[in-house]
Amino acid sequence: MGQASNIKNILFDLGGVILDINVQATLKQFYELGFPAELMQFPNSMTTDLYFKYETGKLNTEQFRNQIRKAAGIEMTDRAFDEAWNAMLVHFPEERVALLKELSKRYKLYMLSNTSALHVKVFEKMYLDSAGESMHQVFDKIYYSHEIGWHKPDREAWEYVIKDSAINPEETLFLDDNIHNIKASQELGFQAIHIHERTSLMSLGFDL
Repeated sequence: MGQASNIKNILFDLGGVILDINVQATLKQFYELGFPAELMQFPNSMTTDLYFKYETGKLNTEQFRNQIRKAAGIEMTDRAFDEAWNAMLVHFPEERVALLKELSKRYKLYMLSNTSALHVKVFEKMYLDSAGESMHQVFDKIYYSHEIGWHKPDREAWEYVIKDSAINPEETLFLDDNIHNIKASQELGFQAIHIHERTSLMSLGFDL
């Protein structure tokens, strides 16, 4: 990996970096449930709507479901909504799981993810089934937006991580698939790489 040798920590985003996601799968099920157009904007309207409130812990899961039902003007069971909300979570590729295990032997690993309580229950089990161990065993600390109350690219999200973990941003590599998050982290001194279709986690060439 062509990063400076002073890297001691790696801070990961989850979806699109470690976990394969498909937001369109959730939107498709929302459409089939009869969601109105204004509720079909996830994740583009995260700064003003119910999704953002849920992913920053301002609503718990029951409140979130009930407010979605009210906003949508349709009846749906908890199960139907949960299945739609979780449809975007695809899987953890085996090679990424194996890479994380190897990286954890050499670096301190952290995660900062914009996510929700419903998603956590599902993807943590997916990781356990794939890796044979808890996600919390491979990462030194995991930071979920709904637990810390801040959402990338809020500056406060990284400041929370820095303070809680006592990491030095200049000694930390940040990996995310959202360019806005990359730029925000760089402003705080992180070394950062934008993960996208031409630069995947597996293409970075970590020296193991």
